[in-house]
Amino acid sequence: MDKHFLVTIGDDPGIFYGVGFLSHFFDAKDRVRVTLFHIAPQPPAVWPEELSYETKKALEDNVGRLEDKGRLALAAARERFLGSGFLPRKIEEKFIFGAFPRAGNLVMEGEYGDYDAVVLGQRGFAGLSAFLDRGVGVEIMRESFDFPLWVCRFPDYGRSGVLVCVDGSSAALRAVDHVGSMLEGENRHAVTLFYVSGQAQKGAAQAVFARAREVLAARGVAPERITARLVASDHVARAALAEAESGRYAVVAAGRTGQGRGSTPLGGLSRAFFGSTSDVLFHELAGAVLWVCR
Repeated sequence: MDKHFLVTIGDDPGIFYGVGFLSHFFDAKDRVRVTLFHIAPQPPAVWPEELSYETKKALEDNVGRLEDKGRLALAAARERFLGSGFLPRKIEEKFIFGAFPRAGNLVMEGEYGDYDAVVLGQRGFAGLSAFLDRGVGVEIMRESFDFPLWVCRFPDYGRSGVLVCVDGSSAALRAVDHVGSMLEGENRHAVTLFYVSGQAQKGAAQAVFARAREVLAARGVAPERITARLVASDHVARAALAEAESGRYAVVAAGRTGQGRGSTPLGGLSRAFFGSTSDVLFHELAGAVLWVCR
């Protein structure tokens, strides 16, 4: 079965980080389907009493420029995918005008489009980050934001492997399962299970590792591709950031909320959506791509 991704596309082909990540991470490109999604800003409304031939013409010209710019960006992203070996019939394009804040349109499309993940580049990250920190629509997102979210902030395409943060929570196990499903048909990337404790409590960690290995095995990930690391630290997110950098992982995967040990969020209302660990990773992880699952 194909892996289907909603890939947000901004205006600047020079920072198509989501496109670049997918192109470099997946080797079995025939198993990947992408929907390229561009949200253009909604042109300002004009009151009926202000409407004239000139204002109508200016509005139409503005709408045309925005649409042309967006569709050119979609075409550029499509060409980049084709140049990386993806199949033409598995690349779709979707353009909409989105009311402010545009991240709300992204949430709606991701929720109802039945995608395996929503892939954010730098512009998508900035928009969603601002959306969350203002608290706009947080209550809606708590209920409806069920899809896995991939955050591509300055990815390093020379990296490989997946670091999965596990803590025994159901959200972390869903992240493990998501990693397993994304690695079906892929043989290049190893998986490291990462457990952080205030003290190196081997008994609890081994039970968590064993369950995670079972989930990965059910997805066809061979045992020899899975390793486990137990780290003693009082700050889960900082330990994960350090491990991601030292191990040069391509991906860090985490549950959206976990057991709640040890991290202090950066502030803002995004903590109402993310747990404290995934909140720090969302705002600070670079080089590696963040996969966060509910």
